[in-house]
Amino acid sequence: MKVFFISLLVFIHLGLHAQSFYFGPKLGPTAGFQRWENFQQSPIFTYHGAFFVESYSKENSQNALYAQLGWHNRGSAYRNQRQFTIEGDLITIPTRNFQFSNLVLAVGGKRKQQITKKSNTYYFIGLRGEYTVLTNLHKFEQFNQYYNSFFYPDDLFVKKLNYGISAGGGIEFKHSKYLWSFIEVGIHPDLSRQYEQPPLGNVVNPWNPGSIMTLQERRIKNITLEVSFGLKFFREVIYLNY
Repeated sequence: MKVFFISLLVFIHLGLHAQSFYFGPKLGPTAGFQRWENFQQSPIFTYHGAFFVESYSKENSQNALYAQLGWHNRGSAYRNQRQFTIEGDLITIPTRNFQFSNLVLAVGGKRKQQITKKSNTYYFIGLRGEYTVLTNLHKFEQFNQYYNSFFYPDDLFVKKLNYGISAGGGIEFKHSKYLWSFIEVGIHPDLSRQYEQPPLGNVVNPWNPGSIMTLQERRIKNITLEVSFGLKFFREVIYLNY
């Protein structure tokens, strides 16, 4: 929970001290990765969006602190797989996405390097706290009910509170004193588990109906790759001496 308190302190500090700072939106595509026992998982391709604030110091323009709040999809996909029907026919099943939509609060630091008068490269590292608002696992309830098991993941085992680290880098372009644009790539591994399901025995094998199998324990963490496109606006505070 420390990440939440640090984020609040950053916002409060910017407001109470009336400092100049940057703010803006960013969004883009997401590739989510997970490893599920009994599944050969593929990446899920989805999206994310966030609103951020970034500190500004005229005396130390290379370093900055940031805080952001956003909507980020995590998960993985099950695609290009084949299974037997009850009648014994071998079919290719449609792609099945396992998606977790999380509200994410993050804080961290950035280090910038000027490459031209109107562009900088930068890297960042930070901490995240996440809350799972919803999932799409209800789509698989009918399969679990049909096989009378938890072969497919179920909301019952979802861990709603999670945390992790974020790291990455990008390039930003200056259009005016008050407007920048940027492209950013970040990797976001979780340190906690998004999903925990105990081992289960006597589970009907959907790949071979009529046979029984044992499901291993599922302790799933997210690793997410995000590409962000954003705008950065400058809020300038000018002090006047009378």
